[in-house]
Amino acid sequence: MTPARGYEPEELERAQQRLDAMAHDQLGIARAQAEGWRNFLGAATGLLAAVLVLKGRENVAELPGGCRTAVVALVAAGLVLLLGAAFLAVSAAHGRPGDELRYAHAARLLEWEERELDRIAARIGAARWAAVAGVLATAAGILLTWVAPGPEDPVPTVRVHTRGEALCGELLAADGSGVTVRIEPKGGKGAVTVRHLTWERDAVSVAPATAC
Repeated sequence: MTPARGYEPEELERAQQRLDAMAHDQLGIARAQAEGWRNFLGAATGLLAAVLVLKGRENVAELPGGCRTAVVALVAAGLVLLLGAAFLAVSAAHGRPGDELRYAHAARLLEWEERELDRIAARIGAARWAAVAGVLATAAGILLTWVAPGPEDPVPTVRVHTRGEALCGELLAADGSGVTVRIEPKGGKGAVTVRHLTWERDAVSVAPATAC
């Protein structure tokens, strides 16, 4: 057999020996690939569980609209990047299931090994950056839940009893001088008024109200 692509006869002979050894160990290679992909599935499941367990606030739905969208996008992007990094890493380590070198000879084995070296290096590099980006995106999403503004507390509704009537409205302030309420007109018609009622002279008592 004449050397192909400038390979030395010694290189071709050693490659042929490796090829013969691989041909006798196809079952072991297949089992090693299966084990690698099994480990990948376990790692992917663990990544998914970790992302779902890590959280900031108990309820992300309470965040403002823009912050809530950003949190969901960052955590989702982090999960996709981490899964992609795991996939690239296991693909680099174990190849593709069912991948085989058909009609192989020594020269083709050497060419295949060169391509595999380039492929493994490229995928490991991509997996490294995808893992870093995934961790940063997930961490940013969780940190955003900590620093985002919380929901505004609802304004309490009260019923103020005066000497001549009872007024119902939103409580704006209450101190030693009196109570200030925001009163909406009945039926939604008319202007909204804000009244300050002083104790004893105007307001006699104040009680919480479910609705006006």
